[in-house]
Amino acid sequence: MLAGRVLGWLGFGAATTVAASCALVPLVLGRAGGQPLLAGLPMLLVGLVLAGAARVAGAGVFRQLTTGLLVPLLAVAMLRPVAELRAGFLLLAVGLVAAALAGGVRLLPQRHRTGPRVGALLVAAGAAQVTVLATGSLAALAVGRSLPALQGAAAGPDLPWGWQLPLTALLTVGAGLLLLSRTARPVTVLLGVVVTAAALPAVTTTPWPATLAVDLVVGAALLPVAVLRCRRAATVLVGAAGAAVLLGHGLLVAAAEPVGLLAALGVVLVVGLAVALPPRPANAVAARVAGVALTVALLTVPAGAAVALRAAGSPAWWQLRVGFAAAVLLLVPLLALRRRRPDLDGYAGTALAVALAAVVTPTVVPGGESLALYAAAALGMLVLAERRTAAVTTGRVVGVGLAGLALVAAAPLTLTALVAPYGDPVRPWSGVPTGDGASGAPAVGVALLVLALTAALLVHRYTGRRSGSAVAALPFGAAALPVLLLVGPAPWPVVPAVVLLVGSAALLTAALAGPVRTAPAATATPPAAVPGGPGSGAAPTAGGPPVGHRRGGELLVPVTAPIGLLWTFFGLVGLLATRAGTLAALALLVIVTAVIGAVGRRPGVRLLGCLTTVAAATSFALTAPLAAGLPTRTAGFPVLVVAVAVLLGAPLLARRGSLTVRALEAAAQAVAVLALLLTVGAIRHAAVICVLWGAAVALRVLYPGQSAGQRWVFGAVAGGSELLGAWLLLISGEVVLLEAYTLPVAGLTLVAGLLALRSRPGLTSWLALGPGLAAALLPSLVSVLVAADPQPWRRLLLGGAALGVVLVGAVRRWQAPVVLGGGSLVLLALHELVRGWDLLPRWIYLAVGGLALITLAATYERRRRDVSRLRAAVGRMG
Repeated sequence: MLAGRVLGWLGFGAATTVAASCALVPLVLGRAGGQPLLAGLPMLLVGLVLAGAARVAGAGVFRQLTTGLLVPLLAVAMLRPVAELRAGFLLLAVGLVAAALAGGVRLLPQRHRTGPRVGALLVAAGAAQVTVLATGSLAALAVGRSLPALQGAAAGPDLPWGWQLPLTALLTVGAGLLLLSRTARPVTVLLGVVVTAAALPAVTTTPWPATLAVDLVVGAALLPVAVLRCRRAATVLVGAAGAAVLLGHGLLVAAAEPVGLLAALGVVLVVGLAVALPPRPANAVAARVAGVALTVALLTVPAGAAVALRAAGSPAWWQLRVGFAAAVLLLVPLLALRRRRPDLDGYAGTALAVALAAVVTPTVVPGGESLALYAAAALGMLVLAERRTAAVTTGRVVGVGLAGLALVAAAPLTLTALVAPYGDPVRPWSGVPTGDGASGAPAVGVALLVLALTAALLVHRYTGRRSGSAVAALPFGAAALPVLLLVGPAPWPVVPAVVLLVGSAALLTAALAGPVRTAPAATATPPAAVPGGPGSGAAPTAGGPPVGHRRGGELLVPVTAPIGLLWTFFGLVGLLATRAGTLAALALLVIVTAVIGAVGRRPGVRLLGCLTTVAAATSFALTAPLAAGLPTRTAGFPVLVVAVAVLLGAPLLARRGSLTVRALEAAAQAVAVLALLLTVGAIRHAAVICVLWGAAVALRVLYPGQSAGQRWVFGAVAGGSELLGAWLLLISGEVVLLEAYTLPVAGLTLVAGLLALRSRPGLTSWLALGPGLAAALLPSLVSVLVAADPQPWRRLLLGGAALGVVLVGAVRRWQAPVVLGGGSLVLLALHELVRGWDLLPRWIYLAVGGLALITLAATYERRRRDVSRLRAAVGRMG
């Protein structure tokens, strides 16, 4: 039984498939049995067969599906003859069929209505899709005829089927009303009104003012109804969206002529205010829609001003200026709404921000108007309108962008005013610059001043401190000053001198600023919630200064220090054009750094100031002789004066710590080395530098309160400097005597060794006196042993000196003098023996040698005891 039923249904399905395939042929060809009216009948019969089978089967779902399928098949069967016989009326036929089927379904009993209702909805949806596509295409063509803007537009086309489009839209809406539930009917009506209004211009050849009138009238009527009368959120959104589409389309179509565009903007302004100003919106969605309507309405004010000037033939720069003024006027309704309708404050602020951004945007393209000035002024307006609401708002986002634009636009001219205010960059001592300053300085200077005021106002609003406002305005004011000096233009050296003075003042301010105590954080208190505004009431605000905002004193050093360094550098470079300017700049730098080193509030700052003073004074001492035309070798003496002054004056700063004194002493040594390097090629000048520096360092050794190690270091430097000076003098005098170079070194070393023996009892004579004795004896000994000339006086004096060293060492019981002196005497004796070998007969040497051997043999034991005692005595020496 079951198998037979399954086979039966399979056979029925196969037969139905074959029948449907066959029914497609007349449907496609448009006629059946030679009659166009019967083209859809075969397919309809297939549907009826399926419906009958479903009824026989008794399956409820199958029955609903098949009866629902009958409705689209019936629609196709009714429309296919129309397409074949009266194609020009097909659009109207679609609407009529959809409405008729919807009415027929509505007449069915409730238990049989589900499937057919779904099918009728599909038919109505297809009709709506066709209507919307046709209407949208015609609306797009209407916009295209109005572009490019303000150049007129042709009338719409005369479509033979155009009159059917609004009727079809109404019929489709009627079908939807019959089929949809009660809650969906208001949305359907609103959508139908929008589509029908957009389709009305297709009825006949319609000029663009008529299209504009339809859009504005219907949109202006629809928006208040949707916002003020509707209660459901979906109805409000659909109605507002439809009104926005019509009004937006009207604005685009109105772009054909200035008069039409002004009229459209006026309608949008009136409608937006009429929707937004009533105090009690129906619901939250309506409140938001009213706020957006207010934003759009306020934006029409600057747009209308620009369009009016464009229509009057005013130049572009006048349009920008008047548009900016109109955008600024939006502050008036913003402040008024802030007092009476705080829920609309955020939307009015958004309108102000967008309007200002729209006005500033055209100035990005290079032209006659200054981007920096417009962006700075717009930012100032936004700061005036700012209040403490959410962390992120449209105004703040736009403000950040405007601030970046203003800084980027002002940066090139500001850099030019700092680096090359008179044309090309300054070359050292090239003469007074004669070039002209860059153009556009007035606008950029005013823009920087506006930014300074804006920053001061913003910081004062959030901190309540004047010091913070001054610190915030300082960078922009410092940048504006040299830019404004280019307006004159100011003659050289006004601009670099002012830049240098500003930088010096900033450095002094940073150096004299002491540490600021951190105030306890203010307690955050939530503000009153403001409904409807974008970002309003979204975050708590602090009752005092917000967390993260620093006081002005804490930001003083981070702000003034970079300004001081950069401005001082640029001012100094700008004054390098002449010798006098260079000396004046260096003198001022010496004074400023000396003040910083003397009265700085922080130890590190004072140390840095002292070292910078040394560098600046050295530069001044080096530059002054060169500026006077003196040779480089003479510049070493004023540089040495600086080194001596620093070395001798460093102990005066001992109360500030040993680090400062040590750093200044090291700097003095470095300056002295520089003074010596400046005399390269002039040996006598270098010798004088060495001698003078050695005397100064020797004087430094006599200062009280120094450790023994410090005195040793200074003594070594003084001795080495004097020795180097002596050598240089000998070289300049072409002195070839070897001892003239070695004996001073040996003498200094021996004096140092003797002092070391007195102060360090455990020190041996080899460490204290060995280096000095070796420096005194070995060079002369090597010269005597190696040189070809006899050098009798050198041999005699060397032997006497070696004998004296041995005697002194024996008396003082110092091992090093005894060994070194005795070794030198032995080598000299052997050298004399070798030299005299050929001067005497050979028998004399044989006789002396024999006598020596006999004597040694006779007294061998005593001589061995003497050698042992001598070795022991020498070993006991220190």
